[in-house]
Amino acid sequence: MKRSIPILITTAALLSLSFAGVARADSQGPITFENYGLGSVNAQFGWSSTGTYDQSVVAQGRFAAFGTQSLRISSAVTSGAFGDQTFSPGLSDPVGEGMTARHFDATFQIGTTQNGVQPGLHLNVSPDDGNGGRMSYLRFDDETDGVHVYFDDVTDASFGTVAIFNETDIATLDRTTAHTARFSIGVYSGPANDVVRVYIDGALRAVGTTWEDYYRYDPEQSGSGNQIPVIDKLGFFERGVAASAAPDGGFLIDNVALSSTAATTACEFSTPGTTMTLVANCTTDQTIAVPNGFTLDGNGHSIIAIDPTGDHFRGAVIQASGPARTNVTGLTVSASNLTDACDAGPAGLRGILFDGVGGTISNNIVTDIEQGANDGSGCQEGNGIEVRNTAGVAMPSLTISGNTVNDYQKTGILVRDKVSAVISDNTVTGDQKIIYIAQNGIQVSYGATAQLLSNVVTGNWYTPKSYVACGLILYKAGGVSGAKNGLSSLSSQFTGNENDVCNYGKGGSYSPLG
Repeated sequence: MKRSIPILITTAALLSLSFAGVARADSQGPITFENYGLGSVNAQFGWSSTGTYDQSVVAQGRFAAFGTQSLRISSAVTSGAFGDQTFSPGLSDPVGEGMTARHFDATFQIGTTQNGVQPGLHLNVSPDDGNGGRMSYLRFDDETDGVHVYFDDVTDASFGTVAIFNETDIATLDRTTAHTARFSIGVYSGPANDVVRVYIDGALRAVGTTWEDYYRYDPEQSGSGNQIPVIDKLGFFERGVAASAAPDGGFLIDNVALSSTAATTACEFSTPGTTMTLVANCTTDQTIAVPNGFTLDGNGHSIIAIDPTGDHFRGAVIQASGPARTNVTGLTVSASNLTDACDAGPAGLRGILFDGVGGTISNNIVTDIEQGANDGSGCQEGNGIEVRNTAGVAMPSLTISGNTVNDYQKTGILVRDKVSAVISDNTVTGDQKIIYIAQNGIQVSYGATAQLLSNVVTGNWYTPKSYVACGLILYKAGGVSGAKNGLSSLSSQFTGNENDVCNYGKGGSYSPLG
């Protein structure tokens, strides 16, 4: 018997986090129920529901995306059992440790049968082996302000210890519309390293672990030899307290789709608490966004941006947005043979971008942030590390320290807008004497201020003389009391640049090295 989930509610504000796709190995759906018979879904097209639960395929006209028929499930009948609950058709290639398939993806749409609250209505949905071997968990609770979505992952440190189920309220859904939920799960050999991402209506709302270590270590699972289940189905569970349902009450389920793949090409992270640790070197064709308050620990691994099929990489390889503090450390970030139209605006190419967010960018290697298969692009983009404050609101303090930045296209380290940063102990190296773009090592601009301490900046040199490359460029900087032209202190080494220091927009006479 598997333990019921304890109620421990926390909240987490997560940003959109995008990852590269995977090639299909096996799939089911999308299942629309349009060709199903009305009544119990049991034994229809691979579905099973052998208990006495209040479930049926029904005619519906409530949500256009659901067509004319959907699966309805209510909490009128509940049970502590597992194997007789409602299960989708299975995949022929299940996902699990020791299996060929290591990535599971499942999407379904959900809505309520009524606009008003149905007291006590709930539904648990889990990636499962069809016997109640739940490997992740979402619970939908109909409450006064909408349908709350709770996500549970599990932590368990060692054999014989009792697992801790960590529950987070990740979304509140409007009952007047249908919503899309998605599990994306990467399975890896060994403990505490599976990665679960939960998306609601296309936005990432939770990043956590599977329940692997509950099965691996918890004494409750000793009777089954602490075997970790595979994943090949979605289970729709009605457990806990039963609630009387109005005629035809409950949830409507539609457009169910499952797939398994041999491997994921996405960048994968283990996520204990609020630290995202990169599992291995990887490539990505989409921006990886770090949630508010999280630390991305590269753990010595690298992320390479590549051109996606049918589009071109644009934006930041790593991105964080405020106002919380976020940290990125121990990572190598680069791009590979990018070709794209120029975009010097907010969508331009960057290695690491913080927008309105404080924290630290420390001890990273940022390299080859350039457009063009053979470099040589004159596009005014390609900043190694960029911190901006688009909204212009107060933001936490920020430190950029200990980074190595080279082979950038336009600027090594850029701070702009209402940003106040400590920039220290970085090594910033330009491409020496080049003819296609005027590089700048460090730029402080548009009201930003900075303390520059113990940086080494060299090799920024543009051979045509109509424009000048600068080791340090100040452009319309300043705006903080005590900061002269954007610099409150300067103790750095600028050598071997066309101009070591350039000052524009504040009278042009200030020489911080003079």
